[in-house]
Amino acid sequence: MTKVKVWDVPTRVFHWGLVAVFVFQFVTGDILDDAMQLHFYGGYVALGLILFRIIWGFVGSYHARFSSFIYSPRTAFNYMKGTSSTQTYLGHNPLGGYSVLAILAVMLTQAVSGLFMTDEIFMEGPYYSALGTQVDDIMNYLHHNAISLMWALISLHLGAIAYYSIKKKQALIPAMFHGNKPSNDTQKRRISTPWLAFIISMVVAAAIVYLVVNVFAPEPEMGLYDY
Repeated sequence: MTKVKVWDVPTRVFHWGLVAVFVFQFVTGDILDDAMQLHFYGGYVALGLILFRIIWGFVGSYHARFSSFIYSPRTAFNYMKGTSSTQTYLGHNPLGGYSVLAILAVMLTQAVSGLFMTDEIFMEGPYYSALGTQVDDIMNYLHHNAISLMWALISLHLGAIAYYSIKKKQALIPAMFHGNKPSNDTQKRRISTPWLAFIISMVVAAAIVYLVVNVFAPEPEMGLYDY
């Protein structure tokens, strides 16, 4: 059995970066007092990371691309039942692929809805009240309720890691550090990181966040004590 490079550096950095920003958002939003400014900054970083991963899902290395791990619902259902073929998956398996999409979708919902939030004291998101109170109410509901779904997805993710580590003897966590996974098939596709595409993806994601937060956002209304 040989070691095959599966996860490229950008994918691994994104993965652990998303873990870090989620912990940061939890601490600044739910534990610390008077850390809402940091919470907003963390939200902008989260938005940038998600946008990067979406772009990278189309231009990244083979196993990072959505086309390599998004299977039909039937395939995922059969995999879950254990009735799929004996095919092995170096990258994400059919259920793991949908897990990635779900986590990205919920995190994107959190980041976007956060742009419309206020702490009702000093801090307001760049789009708070820009589209009316009805939109603010919807975003407020999403921001405070989608997090419960996020915790559920994290629990499932950790449970799956434990299952594959104990039951199937697959060391998934170390692979997300060094990028290598064992394979009996020496002809399996080996990845090559497209570094130019990585740089462009980073620039595009950062530019979108900058435009959304600083350029397209309407000017905040002057308050009674603003000078």
